[in-house]
Amino acid sequence: MTWTIINADARQIPMADKSVECVDAAYLAGIIDGEGYIGIKRMQPKNMKSVAYRARIQVRMTDEPAIKFLRDTLGGMYYRERQSKKGRKILYCYQVSDRAAESVLWSVINYLRVKRKQAELVLEFRDLQRSASQYRTKIIGQRNFPNLYGNRVIQTRAHSDKYVAKCHEFYEQCKRLNRVGDGGDALCG
Repeated sequence: MTWTIINADARQIPMADKSVECVDAAYLAGIIDGEGYIGIKRMQPKNMKSVAYRARIQVRMTDEPAIKFLRDTLGGMYYRERQSKKGRKILYCYQVSDRAAESVLWSVINYLRVKRKQAELVLEFRDLQRSASQYRTKIIGQRNFPNLYGNRVIQTRAHSDKYVAKCHEFYEQCKRLNRVGDGGDALCG
């Protein structure tokens, strides 16, 4: 498996094929619980007619060795963020998305205390994503493919409104759980 380096400060490695030691999984779960975000990112790519949702785990902190340990143990990538103000410490960000995020969650879920609900929601969301092809029922256009025998017209399909609504509900639930400062179960994310 190969990864491309996004920029000179980004380092990305594939998920480890070996299982994570219990002590390491507990330690990493503590970092994710305390400094991390587990949720679903909503995106509207310019070339797409509908929104896209992605599972995401992100940890931001000033301790680069801890971020490297996350990356080296669980896979994924990390990068150095731009300083928002001069004189502040450098902030490092660890990140995994989609299948890699699911793998990380399965490695640490038994040790999560604060963000366990978010982890469970993201894993449910990933189950829904695995069946996404059966929801590609909405016809949004057609494309012509010229070939030796003439033109072949193929329908362009998108996910159904029902599927998009399910994804959006997972997104909203995670957003509520990750809300800062509301005084309920919702903790920083």
